[in-house]
Amino acid sequence: MVRYAVLGQNDQKEPSFEWTVRKLIDCRLLGFADSSQAINYVTSHDVEGFRNERLYDFLNNNGVSNTERRIKLAFVCLMTAVGIPMIFAGEEFADQHDLAVVHPQKQIDPVNFDRLQDPWRRRVFEYCARLVRLRTRSDALSVNDTAFIHVDFEDGKRVLVWRRGRPRIDHPVVVLANFSNFETARPFASTSEYSVPNWPATPAGMRWREITQDRDVPPEWIGREPIFPWEAKVYALA
Repeated sequence: MVRYAVLGQNDQKEPSFEWTVRKLIDCRLLGFADSSQAINYVTSHDVEGFRNERLYDFLNNNGVSNTERRIKLAFVCLMTAVGIPMIFAGEEFADQHDLAVVHPQKQIDPVNFDRLQDPWRRRVFEYCARLVRLRTRSDALSVNDTAFIHVDFEDGKRVLVWRRGRPRIDHPVVVLANFSNFETARPFASTSEYSVPNWPATPAGMRWREITQDRDVPPEWIGREPIFPWEAKVYALA
């Protein structure tokens, strides 16, 4: 489902793009009763066949040449979704196929760790590492509770915001995901903003931190930061 989403397409079994994203984030909408019942993945070890390639190859095969943003977006979905995340070795830095993916070649096409020297792949790796650290430490991501607090499909946008965690118990994690080419006007200007209503309150003595860029969010920018095409932001309290 996430592979459809990062192409900006509906899963073929779903009536809309919105429900494609809702179901890939909350597996209970697919019929699972608990996060322990679902294993989520962007790529499995079975990389043979249509749409099963490594993510880098899959995006290229579908006409996406600027893969970095969409790979990062896919990993945000994976690491903030209800269920147990699984990462296929090498996907954490966008490895690619070196051999034709036909049995038994798929068994002898090893991970090429030299690709970590590529600057953009190093950025993907560090991005994924930050998400993994959040996933292993956040109480909000260890429970089933999920709420979509903002959905915006106006004027070609596909922006969804979800909150993970139990209200009034866990410190929430909030994810803003843009599955479109929409960009806030003049995003680097001090007056530029994208407003998200219903943002969770900030407890006294705490601050919001944007995890993927490892930075604090000034109080005046909470729920109001500009957004970029095919980008996700992940916010947690610290």
